[in-house]
Amino acid sequence: MMFTRFTDRSRKSVEAALEEARMLGHDSLGDEDLLLGILRVDEGLAAEALASLGVTLEDAREESEEMLSEALSSIGISLEEVRREAGDAFEMRIPEGRRIPFSPRAKKALVEARRRMRRMGDNHFGTEHVLLGILHTEDGAAVSMLARMGIAPETLEERLFELRGRAAS
Repeated sequence: MMFTRFTDRSRKSVEAALEEARMLGHDSLGDEDLLLGILRVDEGLAAEALASLGVTLEDAREESEEMLSEALSSIGISLEEVRREAGDAFEMRIPEGRRIPFSPRAKKALVEARRRMRRMGDNHFGTEHVLLGILHTEDGAAVSMLARMGIAPETLEERLFELRGRAAS
């Protein structure tokens, strides 16, 4: 993925998203990892908007894990049982040398983020654009995670624009 016009913060958040995906054992970087990356870097308007609504990295990681556990459970696999039986051998982390591709949803979120950047008349791709792209990927895991944490996309978007307006003045 080309990172032209990305601000340092947005580039760092995507790099952090890759590390989150690796750490959580995701075989591709999803929109939920983009959200985790924003939270992990904890800089910029997106992180500020999320924090102001009580969204933390720890809570988001927990929610991501709970969603994975529920998905596995729906096909008859207990994540807790697998962990217990595997013991110390259980490791979800993806090895450092293995490439992690962007999922279709993450690509969709980043394409939408670029559209938002252009519509807003901005020249640089910030974390706020990445968050807006995530929020407008309605079928994404990140929107589901946020909803499960009691955060409506509209509320978060409104808060983001509120902070952006304050920062501009």
